[in-house]
This record gives sequence, structure tokens and C-alpha cells, in this order.
Amino acid sequence: MNMFLAKYKKLPLLVAITVGSTTSAMGAITFEDERGSLSFGGDVELDINAYNEHEGGVSLFRSQSGEPLDRDDRFNQDGRILLDISGERHHQGNFARFKLQPLWGTSGNAGLDDAWLAIGTQGGSEIKVGRFEAYDLFPLGQDVFIQYSGTTSDSLYSDGQSYVYQAREGRGRGDDGQIALSHRFANDFYAEVTTLLGDRSGLFDGDTYHGYRIDNDTKSAAIIRPVIAWQPGEWSFALGMETNLVSNSVVDERGADIGDRTGYGATASYHGGDVIFNFSLAHLEAHEESNSSVGINTIWNNIGLGYIYSRNQIDAINPAVEQDVITPEGRNESNTIYTSYRFANVLGLNGFDTFIGAYYSYVDHSDSTNSSDSDRYGARIRLKYFF
Repeated sequence: MNMFLAKYKKLPLLVAITVGSTTSAMGAITFEDERGSLSFGGDVELDINAYNEHEGGVSLFRSQSGEPLDRDDRFNQDGRILLDISGERHHQGNFARFKLQPLWGTSGNAGLDDAWLAIGTQGGSEIKVGRFEAYDLFPLGQDVFIQYSGTTSDSLYSDGQSYVYQAREGRGRGDDGQIALSHRFANDFYAEVTTLLGDRSGLFDGDTYHGYRIDNDTKSAAIIRPVIAWQPGEWSFALGMETNLVSNSVVDERGADIGDRTGYGATASYHGGDVIFNFSLAHLEAHEESNSSVGINTIWNNIGLGYIYSRNQIDAINPAVEQDVITPEGRNESNTIYTSYRFANVLGLNGFDTFIGAYYSYVDHSDSTNSSDSDRYGARIRLKYFF
């Protein structure tokens, strides 16, 4: 590392403020010469939370038995510091670029967001390998506080909960890496095909699916996720799907192929002036289950407001398991509304923003006698500093 820095000290350097390629703007120090650029930046994101939820591992549908759910008010502080390291090099119109984003949480744990290498041509084609996020088919807008389980593609599905499918089971940042091929056409057309590889049992947050135990003996999956997008001016439209090409990659105790999941997503967005608007649809067909979601949100003058509706249809469950500890058979629906406000450049400090956010969510089941007890809500203050 010291040899690398010493090498760059000998070059004529240009120090500039740039915008990173992540979803948030990120100030960075950039070193450039005739061969390429190297940038260092990052951000600090710290949250102060107050929320009401059910105890971990408790089914939201336990109220079907007539017993009240165990609930508790919770207060905590969490967050992380992220370091962004990016590099790019060009030759005769072709390029190679990389990104590395290690992060450290206030809990003391270390992690990683992006870590990838991309190689592309002047014709608009690119191949990317590593850890990253593919095209977002269900953007949430100014997402400050919404309670969901899981990360981008892991720990998303939880038995006993109402699943909010968002066409992101194959989007990326899994444990075993991914590969993406993309091409940008003339007239603002873009297409990509992403593959998410490896053990996909991590999609399930827990050890059961419909009350059946998930078998620990898994094999590598290969999820393919093609997306095509069109951006005519201030509008953008995208369609995509995701499906697992490998049979029996994840099975339950019956031998049922619960890794056989195919989902679809579509989104329309408007970015103009002080207004951002997103409308999204998603649908999933899984083993003995189907899920559909609709999301709409907007950001106007730093004010964010959004709504998500989701419907799950469970066709069959394990009759030997008590129904009030898993997601019961039949249809369940969830409704979530969330809002936020951004205070930009607090105290006159560029790159230091403060957000306030809140959400309210409740779940209904077609056979529930006490579904009103399944509501959840919370509020958050987020401190965001870009460096």
C-alpha cells in the first residue's frame, strides 16, 4: 500500500470532488493522471430508533388463537461507517473499473457492501463480477425507516410473517457472488442480465417454510435476472424477472423444491426538478404460494411519502404444526405507509444531512379474528455525513 501511494505522489495529481456511483451522493478525493483515476470517500450513517414490534420469532398471525401478541416498545441506536474506494482506467475507449466498500457497524461488527470489478467497451457493453446490487425494480424513494427482514437478497422470507415481495431475491449482495452482463443502447435503452450464484438457503430467515423444516443439505443455485429499461427524458420505465435455473437447490423435509421461485417486476419513475415519483409492481410464484405487491412513493422538496400494499396466498401448510406459529393457509394482506423529511446541510456543513422518518404497518388475514393486533410502527432520526 505504501509503495502504491508513493507511486502516485510522483504523478501530477488533480484533487476534485466527485459523486460516487452508489445510491447516495458521496464526496470523494480523486487522484487523476493520464492513465485513470482513484477515489477515496465514504459516509457515516447513524440511527436513533423508537419502535413497537412483536418479540423475535413470534408469528404475526398468532392472534388467530385469540391470544394477544407479545409486544414491546424498543429504543436503540445503530448504524455504520462506510469507506468507498473506487478506481477507473481507460484505453482506446475501453475501460476497467472497481469498487470496494468495507463498513463498520456501531455494534462492533464489520461488513461489506460492494466489492466488484467491471470491464467495458466504448460500444456500451460491460461485464461486472463480484458483490453488488443489480437494477432496482422496486425503488422505495426516501427510505429512512421501514421494518423489513433481511438484506438485499438474504433473509427475506420469514415463516410467520407477511412477505412483501419486491423483485429483489436475485438482485445481489449474496454470500457467493454474482456476474452481470449489460449493454447501453442508443435512444436511452439499457439491458442487463445478472446471475446470483451459490447457496440460496439464506433467502429463508429461519429453518421452516410453511411449517416444514428446511433441509440443510443444499446445492448451488443459479438465479438469472434479466432487466430492460427505457429512459425518455425525465421518465424511466423498466421490466424484469428473476428465476432459479437449478432444480432442488433448496428442499424441505418432504423433498419439495422450495427453491423453485419465479418473480416479475415493473417500475415507472419520474425525476424532474424537485419532484421524484416511483410506481412499482411485483409478483412471485413460489412453491404452494404466490405474492403480489404494489408500491407508490414520492419525494418533493425533501419530503418523502410512500405506501406499499402486499398480498400473499398460501395454498398449503404443515397440518402437524400449530397454525398460530407460522403463516396460516389462505390469504393475508399487509399495508404500510411511511414518511420522511430531510434537513440538508445542517449547521451550514456541506454533506451533513439529518433525516426524520416514520412508518406504520398492519397485516390482515382472511380468517383472522384479531388481526388488528398485528400492527407495527416506529420513528427514526438519521444522521448522515458524507466525506
